[in-house]
Amino acid sequence: MADRRYIDPKTGEVHDDVEPRPFDQILRELGEGQTLSEMSEAFRDVLLRVQETAKAGSVTLHLDIGFDGQGRLVVKDQVKQKLPEFSRPETRFFVDKQGNASRRDPNQPELPNLETARAKRDQEVI
Repeated sequence: MADRRYIDPKTGEVHDDVEPRPFDQILRELGEGQTLSEMSEAFRDVLLRVQETAKAGSVTLHLDIGFDGQGRLVVKDQVKQKLPEFSRPETRFFVDKQGNASRRDPNQPELPNLETARAKRDQEVI
């Protein structure tokens, strides 16, 4: 773990063995509480989709931490969710003699349709 010594840049005062503030306290304050609510919603959305698809999803909290030059930290947060996709059916095609996609196998003889077969049969009966 990192050194827990903090030196105040304004006063030079040294503080040893400083305990970090619990992150859940900071999380509650981000975006005036909106970030925590957004993360809860994102988590719920991903959880439901994972149950529906049986595939993995994720929720990510990204924090950009900067300094404003006036003694204050600036924290910009972003909540991202990755919902698992539903499975989509595959469609298989043959390539015909003109190089186009076709559902019909160009190497298989075409069966006469029912109307053509009936008309031919009726003609033979006469």
